[in-house]
Amino acid sequence: MRSVEDHYWWYVGLHSLVAQVARARLAAQAVILDAGCGTGGMLKVLHTTMPQARLSGVDASPEAVELANQRGLCPVQLARIEALPFAAGAFDAVICLDVLYMRGVDERAAVEEFRRVLQPGGPLILNLPAFEFLRGEHDLAVAGERRYTKARVAALLEGFQIETLTYWNATLFPFVALVRALSRFRDAQHAPRSDLKPLPSLVNGALAWLIRAEFAVARRCPLPFGSSVFAVARKAR
Repeated sequence: MRSVEDHYWWYVGLHSLVAQVARARLAAQAVILDAGCGTGGMLKVLHTTMPQARLSGVDASPEAVELANQRGLCPVQLARIEALPFAAGAFDAVICLDVLYMRGVDERAAVEEFRRVLQPGGPLILNLPAFEFLRGEHDLAVAGERRYTKARVAALLEGFQIETLTYWNATLFPFVALVRALSRFRDAQHAPRSDLKPLPSLVNGALAWLIRAEFAVARRCPLPFGSSVFAVARKAR
């Protein structure tokens, strides 16, 4: 993740979308938590696009915390998202990208923790992998345990005011579905491999452009399918 997330098309597209949402909904000096921040790619984008924001991160992986802290952007602590080491109402916004689906994560306990540490009216920004039939070798490689539909995300966010709920990566959906299906037939004796791998710069750039264009459409009209679900929901006042 650390080797590709600053330039890989999927991360570039998602991080750009999250930064746009944060800028549109938050004050310049907002206090923001990246819950399950991994190696800090989203924090880097927020640091660049919202330089006055007060950022914090947590992750359950000691290696991820070490790599994120090496960026020198903000404090990143070792903690589980179901037991955040912060006071109630400490944050203006919480971001959680592709963490609730991880093996061993209690999704409902985590969402309740997000609710606890959010200020009233503060947004929760979520991204999650979509559709169980897209499960494949990548999920095994990154310890993904579950995948989501919009209905499941809406149920998980009960009590929040949902502002945005859409699938994305619809354009590449047939290709992703084929690759994931084929990956389930690979030799089980080999260690599972993640989809994350460097791409030729022209291909990577074209895919990043494609995803940004798709997001522009999704902001006006939620997409009916895709490989991920994106949600923005506000804590009740």
